[in-house]
Amino acid sequence: MANRDGRPVEPGQLQAMADAVAHRGPDSEGIVTLGPVGLAHRRLAVIDVDDRSNQPMRDGDNWLLFNGAIYNFPELRAELEGLGRHFHTQSDTEVLLHALDQWWTDALPRLRGMFSFVFYDARRQTMLLGRDRFGIKPLCYHLSDRVLLAGSEAKQLLATGLVDSAPNHDMLRRFLEYGHLNFDARSFFVGIKALPPGHLATYDLTTRAFATARWYDLAAQVEPLAIGYEEARERLRALFFDAVRAHHVANVPLGASLSGGVDSSSIAAASAGVVGDPAQFPVFTVFHADRHHDERGYAAQVAQRFGYRQVEVPVSLVDYYTPEWLEAFAWSQDQPLPSGSHFNEHALFRAAHEAGVTVMLDGQGADEYFGGYGEFWLAAQREALGAGRLGEAWQNFRGRSLTTGDGLPLTLRKYLAAGRQSDRLISPLMSGIWRGGGTESYTPVAPPTAYKPLSLDELTRTSIPYQLHSQDRNAMQFGIESRVPFLDHRLVEFVMGLPTRFLVGKGWQKLILRDAMDALPDTVRWRRDKIGFSSPDASFGRDHPDRMAAMIDDALRVLAPLLDVTTLRERIAASARHSLPYDPANFRLISLAAWVRRFAVPL
Repeated sequence: MANRDGRPVEPGQLQAMADAVAHRGPDSEGIVTLGPVGLAHRRLAVIDVDDRSNQPMRDGDNWLLFNGAIYNFPELRAELEGLGRHFHTQSDTEVLLHALDQWWTDALPRLRGMFSFVFYDARRQTMLLGRDRFGIKPLCYHLSDRVLLAGSEAKQLLATGLVDSAPNHDMLRRFLEYGHLNFDARSFFVGIKALPPGHLATYDLTTRAFATARWYDLAAQVEPLAIGYEEARERLRALFFDAVRAHHVANVPLGASLSGGVDSSSIAAASAGVVGDPAQFPVFTVFHADRHHDERGYAAQVAQRFGYRQVEVPVSLVDYYTPEWLEAFAWSQDQPLPSGSHFNEHALFRAAHEAGVTVMLDGQGADEYFGGYGEFWLAAQREALGAGRLGEAWQNFRGRSLTTGDGLPLTLRKYLAAGRQSDRLISPLMSGIWRGGGTESYTPVAPPTAYKPLSLDELTRTSIPYQLHSQDRNAMQFGIESRVPFLDHRLVEFVMGLPTRFLVGKGWQKLILRDAMDALPDTVRWRRDKIGFSSPDASFGRDHPDRMAAMIDDALRVLAPLLDVTTLRERIAASARHSLPYDPANFRLISLAAWVRRFAVPL
């Protein structure tokens, strides 16, 4: 934090910030006051776990607070030593400290990893804040005439008493109506923003000037590649295996999520050449009693293929669907949940913590550029048909019909119907219900219809930012560092430059990834169904109507200042009478109410 009026920082406020995120750094605490600047850090020791690498870390007039992992720190260290720099630890933190002093903002493009940091040059009276390319590690801030606050989680900033919990009504409305989360710099608290992924910020203590700027733009880094399929597959394999190898750099026990899908199974395959004893590399598989949300069979095949110890993690919605648990999740996330799928992540990281794992590898990010979602299949067909590649489109339509079991005629009809949908539809339950404040006149923006623009949108705005926010909070709640090899920027940029038909083609989604992962069992590599971290929310409401009704009734009381409660009750009753399809806004209602209660948000 920095007091913009020059007053000395109060140590108690720094202590409150550190205490609010003790879960993120269970291994050490460091607090430093430097007149109007205060630095507080909680450390999760992963690389060079010795106390010499604790933070805040100092070198002369420079101070660093750092969260994350720099995977190419040995190479950067060698370069910096060649420039005359001297090191006293074996940590990536010290490498980042020297890199920022040597190259300032030019250091950021050199970094390969996930990071958020605050670098303070006391001699120049300047602070530099930075966040990694995809926002894997969080960084939020509050700026007023009085103070600049920055931290990993919003609750740190609230803990100082210098910013209150007043809500951003526009964010609340978009969440209830559309389920949108983390789609821009705004948070659910009107006084707190996120530094966007791939951005930096500078603060000059002398002039009090604060400015943000983008240092990484994925779109500008992607160039179409004129390359054959076989060469592309081999280069993909090399880049991916190198990314996984780099993500294994740690001095603590590692493990991995293994859902049984292609993405997490690929990480398991690539890890086989890195781990020593595979029995000491546990893989964790979550499952529900509902067989439609249970992939243990696929995951077991992968674990057995490579000799990993598989840990099966049951998830019970009956246990999690309570006001107390929803408030706990709201506190952990600093925002409400859109669905019960987040219960899976919580259970996964809790099991990893109980097993003694400190670093977890996860398959997040692959779907958004390899084409794992249905909208990518649609975009690929538009591209093929528009270019006159009718044989390619025909293969894909046949493959899609096999995947869904719909049959070819129905698949064609669904494709035509999807082409007529122009935007992300508002929740039927919430349409016209909002009565709260806010200034936003929001018109839904149709997602891009072309494959590469759609992928950019998912990676930078509509999908990955929210997924990474959730994953970071669920992992760090248990003092676990979650790593995502599929978001290695060199891998993403390469795949984004490939022809679409390499990604969605021959009737398959993620074609080239499947083809490259020939070490996997074919039953996993070429499986057509997709489950992922799903949750049977709809069935819970049917199986436990009284509990669900009680939670919704409580939510309507809490959120009454924001909503047309009378109409909403009528719609909920009509939905039950006519057995209408489940609307996820039901879950969003009870989750938002839990967030309001837990943070004592004034409505």
